[in-house]
Amino acid sequence: MNNEFKKKLIEVRKAYNLSGYAFAKKLNIPQPTYLRYETGEQKPSAKLVEALVLICNVNAHWLFTGEGNMFYDPFAATGERYFSTKVRTNLSGFGKRLSLLQAQHNFLDKEMAKILGITEKQYIAIVTGAKLPDIELLTNLKQNFKVSVDSMLFDM
Repeated sequence: MNNEFKKKLIEVRKAYNLSGYAFAKKLNIPQPTYLRYETGEQKPSAKLVEALVLICNVNAHWLFTGEGNMFYDPFAATGERYFSTKVRTNLSGFGKRLSLLQAQHNFLDKEMAKILGITEKQYIAIVTGAKLPDIELLTNLKQNFKVSVDSMLFDM
């Protein structure tokens, strides 16, 4: 897993001044799973990013790039998503947005899969919504297509 992501995950937890156990509880994640995220033994999925955005008000763009603020400003005009129930609904549209990106570049499924470092079967599962992307795939999207991970995940 990306070391920068691990560092940012720890940074968010420390900003909340919580132990790994308490932070895992806050995110509704089993403590051993959370610990594996922090140590890099397990690749976080988009579900972790969703929890960080929904529960902790973390700026997903900052999480992947280090740019901008760690947290969304709840008083800013764009801060309404902070408590929005639309975030979860919008996350389910990730596959559609990925498919649109594919169409813009006129790639076949197997070409997109290769670029993203996954199998064609995994790619189809993500596009159809049967599977959510993991951190590696999101990082590959950012690097290869120069897209905002935030907009790909949440279309906000």
